[in-house]
Amino acid sequence: MVNKTQLIAIDKVNSHQSIIGISLLMKLIESYAHDANTILEKAGIQANLLADPKATVSFQQEIAFTRALINTITDKDLGFKVGQCYRLNAFGHIGLAAGSCNTVADAIELFLKYIRLAYTHFDISFFKQSGNAVLRFSDKYALDELRQFYLERDFSFAFLSTRDMFPRSVVGQKPKTIHFDFACPTSVEHYESLYECPVKFSMPFSEILFDERYLDLPLPLANPLTRELLEEQCKQQEIALFGAECIDSKIRLLIQNMEYEMPNLEDIAKKYFITARTLRRKLKEQGVTFQQIANEELSKKALYYLSTTNLSIEQISLRLGYSESASFIHAFKRWTGTTPKQYR
Repeated sequence: MVNKTQLIAIDKVNSHQSIIGISLLMKLIESYAHDANTILEKAGIQANLLADPKATVSFQQEIAFTRALINTITDKDLGFKVGQCYRLNAFGHIGLAAGSCNTVADAIELFLKYIRLAYTHFDISFFKQSGNAVLRFSDKYALDELRQFYLERDFSFAFLSTRDMFPRSVVGQKPKTIHFDFACPTSVEHYESLYECPVKFSMPFSEILFDERYLDLPLPLANPLTRELLEEQCKQQEIALFGAECIDSKIRLLIQNMEYEMPNLEDIAKKYFITARTLRRKLKEQGVTFQQIANEELSKKALYYLSTTNLSIEQISLRLGYSESASFIHAFKRWTGTTPKQYR
């Protein structure tokens, strides 16, 4: 059986993130008549760092802060309210760059490209299905008792930011919908009043669904030059926080997040604004080929689905981008020496 951690390309446990995400919560904490400094102390965060826009906190400090926050404030809606404290511009260069994109789809793709600069602790895959655009949140690692809080926080932010991005309606639009993979803690009606949309619980995945026609809506602040300049700042911020990353790691992450799509070298090269030839050369310099990476990541995903889900062979093959299950079975046997059915 393959552990989910094998799908993680980035070890966030040893990384840092901007302190801005925590600084935005000070007013919320004060509104509950609690001392924010006490919560900061429990997380080992110096209060004076909140005034430094370049300051960072470790993953462990952020987790400790969240745990202290939840233990201090008794409010079943705390995750939702924390998410409401964020706006796209609170994410610095990545938020501003997303707002400068041409369309909603461009903005989402850019935001996910630099997702490490955001405050989420989940992998997020983005795809279209049955007329919906889907943002699916998957665990990177065990968040234990904090998991529900983080999901509610991130979904709250996502809904607020999408309202900021595209407040207009689409004629005959499908309603935005939330799926949570945990059981309803209070009542469905309560959650639907918070998120102002249908909410379903105990679903196979935690995900946000909205009409795929929204993806083509133009953004009011679209500016290609500004976007290019801000994306360059995103790249520099990534290096500052996480160090230089090899191109093969980026490709692995893209493939991990793909759903119902077969990895294609030409398409991935376009995402990095380089030619397929240049991408092949860069990978060769690292001693690996694109097909090797694709096979390794697809096999990991296949093993994970076979080991941890009840999806049929046909469903798994579609998720991996195969149009026919026979092709997937043949590839799986080449990877592992056995068939998917025998492995399961």
